[in-house]
Amino acid sequence: MDPIERLAEIRLLTERNNIKVPIYDSTTVEDVCTDIAKTLGIGPICRHLFSLRLRDTKIWLFPSYKLFNMRSDCVFDYRLRFKVPKLSRLKQIDLEAFNYYYHQVRKDILDNQVPDISYEKHKGELLGLGVTDMYRVMIEQGLSLEQIEADYKKYIPKSLLKHHFLFIKPKIHTSLSKIRIKKEQDGWFVKEEYLNLFDKIAPNYLSEKYNAQMDECGCVKLITIHVNPFAKEEPGIKFLCDGKEEWQYLCSVDELCYISVRNDGTVEICRKNGIPSYFRFTSTLVMYSFVSLLDGYYRFSCKWTFNLCRDVFSPSLKMLQNLKCHGPVGGQFSYSKLEDKRNNKPGTFIIRESETLYDTYYLDVCTEKSAKPKTYKIEKVKDSEYLFSLDGKTYQSIVALVNSYRPQDGLVELLECIPPSEFDKSQLLVCAPELEVEKGSNLANDALENIKSSAPIIINIKNLQVFKGVRTESRSSIMYHYRSILKLQKGGKVEASMKVLKPEYRDSYLSELLDLAGSWACLQSNSIVKLFGITLRGPVSMVSEYLQYGPFDAYLRERKNCMKDVDLVEAGTYVASALWHLEECGIVHGNIRCRKLLVSVHNDNTCLIKLCDPGLHKYTNEDLHWVPPECYYDFKLAKTIPSADVWAFGTTLWEIFSFGAVPDATLDKEYYLRGKRLGLPLGCPIEIYRLILECWDADVDRRKKPQAIMRDINQILYQVFNSRRVHSYATAFPRAFKNDDQDSMTESNTSLWSDATAETFLVTDVPIDNLIPLSDLSSGCSLDNPKFENLLFKGLGEAYSTQIMSPNISAFLAQFQSSMSSSLDSDSYIQSIFELDKNCNVVLQGRIGQGFYGEVYKGILERADREPQLVAVKKLKANALSTTRHDLEREISIMESLKHKNIVEIIGAIHEPDISLVMEYVQYGSLQTYLKINKETIKPESLLKFALDVANGMAYLGKKNIVHRDLAARNILVASENHVKISDFGLAQVVEQNSYYVLKTNRELPIKWYAPESLRDGRFSHYSDVWSYGITLYEMFSLGEDPKLPCCTEDVNQSQLLAALEGGARLPCPPTCPQSVYVKVIVPCWKLDSKERPTFSMIYETIQKIRL
Repeated sequence: MDPIERLAEIRLLTERNNIKVPIYDSTTVEDVCTDIAKTLGIGPICRHLFSLRLRDTKIWLFPSYKLFNMRSDCVFDYRLRFKVPKLSRLKQIDLEAFNYYYHQVRKDILDNQVPDISYEKHKGELLGLGVTDMYRVMIEQGLSLEQIEADYKKYIPKSLLKHHFLFIKPKIHTSLSKIRIKKEQDGWFVKEEYLNLFDKIAPNYLSEKYNAQMDECGCVKLITIHVNPFAKEEPGIKFLCDGKEEWQYLCSVDELCYISVRNDGTVEICRKNGIPSYFRFTSTLVMYSFVSLLDGYYRFSCKWTFNLCRDVFSPSLKMLQNLKCHGPVGGQFSYSKLEDKRNNKPGTFIIRESETLYDTYYLDVCTEKSAKPKTYKIEKVKDSEYLFSLDGKTYQSIVALVNSYRPQDGLVELLECIPPSEFDKSQLLVCAPELEVEKGSNLANDALENIKSSAPIIINIKNLQVFKGVRTESRSSIMYHYRSILKLQKGGKVEASMKVLKPEYRDSYLSELLDLAGSWACLQSNSIVKLFGITLRGPVSMVSEYLQYGPFDAYLRERKNCMKDVDLVEAGTYVASALWHLEECGIVHGNIRCRKLLVSVHNDNTCLIKLCDPGLHKYTNEDLHWVPPECYYDFKLAKTIPSADVWAFGTTLWEIFSFGAVPDATLDKEYYLRGKRLGLPLGCPIEIYRLILECWDADVDRRKKPQAIMRDINQILYQVFNSRRVHSYATAFPRAFKNDDQDSMTESNTSLWSDATAETFLVTDVPIDNLIPLSDLSSGCSLDNPKFENLLFKGLGEAYSTQIMSPNISAFLAQFQSSMSSSLDSDSYIQSIFELDKNCNVVLQGRIGQGFYGEVYKGILERADREPQLVAVKKLKANALSTTRHDLEREISIMESLKHKNIVEIIGAIHEPDISLVMEYVQYGSLQTYLKINKETIKPESLLKFALDVANGMAYLGKKNIVHRDLAARNILVASENHVKISDFGLAQVVEQNSYYVLKTNRELPIKWYAPESLRDGRFSHYSDVWSYGITLYEMFSLGEDPKLPCCTEDVNQSQLLAALEGGARLPCPPTCPQSVYVKVIVPCWKLDSKERPTFSMIYETIQKIRL
């Protein structure tokens, strides 16, 4: 470790004293914040919400900033910087973070440091907050009224004391005398009430304002930038020009793409929509304070794995990415992801940080012997030493640990690591806004008009004219390309490119052409060639904008001497932007090449390049340099995988800096498989080549992601090649900026860069004798018949899985095969909406569980008059048997009659097109999974409360004459740390009082949970449910272990199990189970004579007595 240079003083806002932390050469702000979080008991999830602010200033330090660079006399405040939109969420995730936030707010109020609060306007509320704070101390410290009143000045804001010193104390006495301390009102309750009141009078708390400069009409003006992601109106970033009264809205946080910075304090902000914006700040420290604010909110509300600015990064995030390790996402998320992405395939695993413990990781791995993943702890005991709970051994690194469990005959096999994805939606997005669903009635008319005007259209052939003899053939020889004129309304014209299938390919490739048109219709970007529309008769064709300068590879070769380095870098930024837009729309190009780039504008100010559609491409050996190694088995896979486009982008960037040169044709697959890569092009900047190499990473998971590519190459352009930026700190256009002179047909609606764009395409006059009617091109290929109409709608684009592929080729191919679907009935194809009733829809989200015949999905229930609600939807697979359908119908009829706090609530049923059950969504999933994930932190008191809840729910079912028949930990859902609910009534039956149900069908049944009479005679009653309850308690207190009798083998059959039970064999007392619970509750449930077993009401009373 580096020698200690000095100590830094950190001011804490709780009642603790200030602390001094050692500062080394390499100590970052994130290091210090993590150490303080550990000291305060703030957990790994919320630690990133905190940062250091220079005392008595508004300057925040970014995570990777090295404190050694600061003056030795600097003092820092440790503060919560990033606001969680809902207080209850912060309280639920981390009580200590919530507590620190409370003390931060309290101190800011007492010190008059809350801009929203003024003495004149809020004196009543300020006094109320002071009294609430005093009440909190009375509860926490057990103080009397006299004791707390003696120190009343500690709780009242200075401004209030200054103006009303003589009247304050009597008012406090009167208020406190009226309060009666209630048992249910603990300190946490009072703190939450305090903060709720504070939020009403100071809704903009934690928003930040910055002074900056911008250029307006050639005059440099001061502006104020306000960042408030949770503003009720215009949430995000807005600015106010000095001397003006009206704020101008820039964008919301989720509309940001990347941020570039320069050493002169200038910032470039790129958004999804609109041209980049430029601001200059008074110093780089202020600039980085502003950038780190946007970066943090973007990470904690949109993409936790991505930093907006290359120079403002999170060191811990880089470390996790190198390990392919998730952050503290939680076991439930990890288990769901393993099932969703790999269907719990044995050998797949996830590594994740602990949610509660620092320097602790969990490894969730799927095995042959378990239906659910198994979880093992990895603990960092000291530097370069990690203890693995599975074998008790220590390893030098997590990578070394994983490598030791590669294919072998050991306890587990670690074959494929599922890495974190920027599309993960986990509990780490603590600043994400609450669930919102757009209501159609609220959609503004002008927004509807924008949608209509920007979408591609069906083009009437009468409005197209084609140049005689101006025809080229596609590289694949499947299509002809024509230069044409598209006539617009009001006499306007625009030059266009028309792509038509050759006559011999019309039948075989029509479906692919419509598929291509469907996907390309989704794209609206100035870096992508715009699709104007399609013709459906005489012939079927795609009509796109025409770029007269042609392909970029030929342009580079012909004009090599007039191309500057800045031209090449800027061209690369446009290709990167196109790549990112494709990913955002869920489209894989599959044919990114330099020849697929078209030159739109090239002059002294800009080099605007656009990516055209991939065409109907056939792969050959010539494509080797653009195809990643994981696709060598089948080149066609490159059409389906986003990471393959990244590799192709790297080669295309290599082509650009090689001035259109073609890679060496003699190189083969072995060249790349041995880790070799194309060399540095002559004159190529080393930073560009480094970016190219990151796109050529053989490890798919570590290969550069499109948004990171766009961020980094723009940072290079902005920081190194700045000559292009006419407005270095100048223009901050509102989101709705638009060039009214442009025709709507040529307007891209997004990221307009140059006013030269439109001039490339608009046509004022073309000699008529150079044009021929469209009908002369071909005949007989129209969409008049239903076959072609079906093909059209089938080809409207297909979403791809955002899961990043593993280098493991077998896993890679398996996922590819599972994602191949061309049916609209496929759940992976398009988001499904079901109508529950005329005012209520259910929108299906991702799958959260499945059995042999059924699947459970997360969904959103949308009602016209209520907030959206998360629900669970149980539906049958296509291969479900008729008996299974009858089971689901019976389950619905039973659940509709139930209403109890310990039974999952049914919301409704969908009967068309397939029968589905809509239930409340229970946050923590099945008890079986919950026990495995939380076995190291769960408390015996919680298990006893779970046992009580299940007994209470089962007693209710008994009163309703319902036999569950499938009571097990897998069918208990965890609503909170102290509340569970019974679910899955698929096997349940209604019986007459004091009667039983006799099994009538042959089916797969959970025999390990069944009573002897059920195994022997197929007889089920409330008493057999009691037996299953005992097995469930064994699962509970063994923390998720499989209920296997010691005398039986893993694959014991029904007759063997029955013989063992009738012979007196029983499950032993789990090590963590109190003897009183085992003897008084569990063992009586396993009486051989069913009539000797206790009722659930008796069990409930017994557990109540044990809990006292």
